[in-house]
Amino acid sequence: LHSLLTRREKEILQLIQKGHASKEIAAITGVSKHTIDRHRQNIIEKLQVSNTTEACFKSKRLGLID
Repeated sequence: LHSLLTRREKEILQLIQKGHASKEIAAITGVSKHTIDRHRQNIIEKLQVSNTTEACFKSKRLGLID
């Protein structure tokens, strides 16, 4: 279960949880906004949720992020 998301996806999800937008996350992580948007989509698909808010709640419940 803990390998459901990559290390980078978990990092991005934690930044989303803190309220950062894709553009801010891109600046923090040093990758393009497009890459962050792709990670967000992958997270949503892997967790089988509708949006990143649900992804944050589900991943917390599953113990994937703090």
